Amino acid sequence: MRQAADHTRRWLALAVLLTGALLPPVDFFIVNVALPSMRQTLGISAADAQMVISGYAASYAVFLVTGGRLGDLFGRRRFFIFGVGGFTLASLVCGLAVDGRMLVAGRVLQGLSAAMLVPQALGTIRGLFSGAQLGRALALYGMTLGLGGVAGQFLGGAITAADAFGLGWRMVFLVNVPIGILAVAGAWALVPETSAVERPQLDVGGSVLISLALAALIVPLSEGRERGWPWWCVALLASAPGLVGVFVAWERRLGRRGGMPILDLALLRIGSFRRGALVAGFFFWTTAFYMLFGIYQQEGLGTDALHTGLGIMPYGIGLFVAPLATGALPARMQRYLFGTGFGLEILGYTAIAGAVFVQASPGLVMGLLFFTGFSQGVAMPRLFTMALGEVPPAQAGLAAGVVNMMLQIGAAISASGIAGVFFAVLDGRTGPAAYGRALGVAMIVMVVGFVVAFLAGVIPPRRSVPVSPSGRRRW
Repeated sequence: MRQAADHTRRWLALAVLLTGALLPPVDFFIVNVALPSMRQTLGISAADAQMVISGYAASYAVFLVTGGRLGDLFGRRRFFIFGVGGFTLASLVCGLAVDGRMLVAGRVLQGLSAAMLVPQALGTIRGLFSGAQLGRALALYGMTLGLGGVAGQFLGGAITAADAFGLGWRMVFLVNVPIGILAVAGAWALVPETSAVERPQLDVGGSVLISLALAALIVPLSEGRERGWPWWCVALLASAPGLVGVFVAWERRLGRRGGMPILDLALLRIGSFRRGALVAGFFFWTTAFYMLFGIYQQEGLGTDALHTGLGIMPYGIGLFVAPLATGALPARMQRYLFGTGFGLEILGYTAIAGAVFVQASPGLVMGLLFFTGFSQGVAMPRLFTMALGEVPPAQAGLAAGVVNMMLQIGAAISASGIAGVFFAVLDGRTGPAAYGRALGVAMIVMVVGFVVAFLAGVIPPRRSVPVSPSGRRRW
């Protein structure tokens, strides 16, 4: 009886964790479609409009590793509640914004809160489940993360068009408030504590150094293209490798002195984790597709906000169906699902690139969107299984922070680099054909990155170096 109750409680806790984890990806994309309405209402400049998106993305990515480590040291349940609570408050600030500066400040606070809650959700899942149950739980997490991007695109258009209570785009943010309150209450009642050490020592120096290194990379990638690559963007990018080198030297020195580094470098000796983190750096290049497909629809095809959101829905349906359809497959087949799903996803994106390039029928594009979304839904959950399956539970929050950091770095690179290719090919032209050509070429660049990630993901790593439950290397 007790085992049955514990089993039920774990899955209820998972539902709460997934509810919290859904908020950040939804809000990453929900703004894309609603942003024109925000600019019109608040009179936001083009630079501030970019900051509404990049301020959230940058603060989110820069503090993910620190957020994951804080949960490992001081309690994942505690920081999950802090993160969801902060995200809820920030959403209220955004929904009540009276000018662009208040909206940007709210978005930065959303990003900081997301960096606290996301690693705790994934780390707690790793602490609560094992074996086949861990695989199913991670499949649901991957489905939630992928579906959040598509749902954000749809909800941004649907909520703005509905204009509930005359609030327009403000409901995009205010809808998070009741969801966040329910998630906090659920976490308080159902989510157990899966971490916290007796004598925690936060590596303040390491936290500062890794945050500076990530900021030097993420901020220029987020802001550079829109601002014409000013000197400070180039200088920040140039400083990033040096800051990474200083951070690694600091962590090694602290480890030799018996301290608690914020990033235990022993994690990088786990072959599956190292491989998963590398693949994650490319996997969210899909961010560019979500963004550019919306531009292609709105500006190239002339669709309104609601139909722009509806246009991406076949992709979301495929994402949702795939983990459910493949989750019950025998264990001997599960090991092949990442390579199979990712390979089919690459074929799907290649086909979509060709279809928009030649202006194929909307029905064909919708079918390809479903196929590609289904393929990603097969591959994404197995990415998290690959990255976290061999990580000691005590290090799960940190490992989750690293994986999510790599996802966000990939998203920033794609949003800057691949979007740059799109606008370079477009070169001021208008009309469906011009936008279709620009999107097709940009997607081929994206596919090249996916091929690199595919090869990294399917080539088996060298045998992992044993790691103790504390994350230390065992000899």
